[in-house]
Amino acid sequence: MLVHMITSSHKIETPTAIVLLGATGDLAQKKLLPALMDLFAKELLPERLHIVAFSKADHTDESYRLFAREQIIKKSEHLEELLVRFLEKITYVQGRFDESQSYEHIKSALDTYDEHIGMCTSKLFYLAVPPTYYETIFEHIAAVKLEQPCIVGEGWTRILVEKPFGNDLAHARHLDQKLSQLFREEQIYRIDHYLAKDAIQNILSFRFSNTLFAHTWNSDYVEAVYIRVFEKVDVSTRGAFFDGVGALRDVGQNHMLQMLALIAMEYPEELSANTLRKKRTDVFRALKIPGPIELDSHIVKGQYEGYQAVPHVAPGSNTETYFAVKTFLDTPRWHGVPFYLEHGKAMEHSCVEISVRFKSSDQCVCGTENAHDHPNFVRFSISPQEKITVRFWVRTPGTKYGLEPNDLVFDRSHLTEAQIIIADAYEEVLFDALSGDQTLFVSNAEQEAAWNYITAILSLWQSSTPLPYTPGSTGPESALKAEIERTIHLFT
Repeated sequence: MLVHMITSSHKIETPTAIVLLGATGDLAQKKLLPALMDLFAKELLPERLHIVAFSKADHTDESYRLFAREQIIKKSEHLEELLVRFLEKITYVQGRFDESQSYEHIKSALDTYDEHIGMCTSKLFYLAVPPTYYETIFEHIAAVKLEQPCIVGEGWTRILVEKPFGNDLAHARHLDQKLSQLFREEQIYRIDHYLAKDAIQNILSFRFSNTLFAHTWNSDYVEAVYIRVFEKVDVSTRGAFFDGVGALRDVGQNHMLQMLALIAMEYPEELSANTLRKKRTDVFRALKIPGPIELDSHIVKGQYEGYQAVPHVAPGSNTETYFAVKTFLDTPRWHGVPFYLEHGKAMEHSCVEISVRFKSSDQCVCGTENAHDHPNFVRFSISPQEKITVRFWVRTPGTKYGLEPNDLVFDRSHLTEAQIIIADAYEEVLFDALSGDQTLFVSNAEQEAAWNYITAILSLWQSSTPLPYTPGSTGPESALKAEIERTIHLFT
């Protein structure tokens, strides 16, 4: 396994403060507070832990702790004594992201705790806020010198930012320039929680640890790769955010390209954060940048009917809720192999999966009554189930040489919590950031290379009208959609 098994022996000992900016938002409610509580219950967090919850909502320490309790018990059950001990570690600071005095209050809360325990705590700033606030938060953190780590001992200061980081290549570079004035690259944790999913991490183990696939994972044997992220839900509650972002930035620039990188990257000579991140970067840099000639044949932009009636969506918006992209990698391993990326909101069903189609064997014991089209497939199912499926062809009973498909399935759903100490992606993200492990976080080089590719597509279709599709369908009809369906239909 590429990722070590985490046990209570890996508990973080350094006195630590977590500054949670956006402490009443959806991300904090649904993911971060429950994840922190779970880590605490598993005894993986330091005893001297201080959580500074920051938001504009009108709360006291006690009322916010009641709020946090409600969010935690919605997600999981914990002993009352444990829950009380965890909630006591939370201090609430009310303020605004664009108000300098608010950051003085954060600093005061941190200093008060440090005085209470008699030492300087390490600090993790988690920006659970819309990306539009990043720049002003960076500036205010610098103004009151919150970014400065402890002078002595093992103290550190880190910052964790959510995707999307920027809205195109130029903006991402601008934000990184601001961020790099405060923090070194080794202090910056750009989150893509997909990288922390067990099924995603297992891709490299599967690829490189099995002779059956390690030497056939290339253009000599692979015919095509399909990466699909379908969502049944629409954007009815996210109109204000989504209309300024779109599906390609929301999911394509980060989640889908990261999945592509793990499928396509070269063997990592050592299992270090620097090596793994460099290998992912090499993949992004090898993506062939599309031009106008590819706009109609390799790129599809779609929008579900009714999207423009969503609250806070601009009239006449051409923001995409669906996209399909056919791309290639300029590397010897993948020369000529198409990679299909397809994502949509308000789709017929939800799924996250990667399918690798192998070429049909040159030799086939399959008779002559039917055309020989019997490719092997490997599918990594990320959601709703986590499993790996390998499609083989075997003789059909009762026939001379007829073939039928048969699947070998590796299913991880039966594993217990005792076998997987950290099963939640946000638990792992938080634990790794506190531990100083950047393997599952995106480097500046990765981000820039990915944005370079995505910005080219955004520029090409900027004035294009999205193709309409019915909510609950499989997306808009197009030649590229037909090509995808025609070549993947055997694996259903």
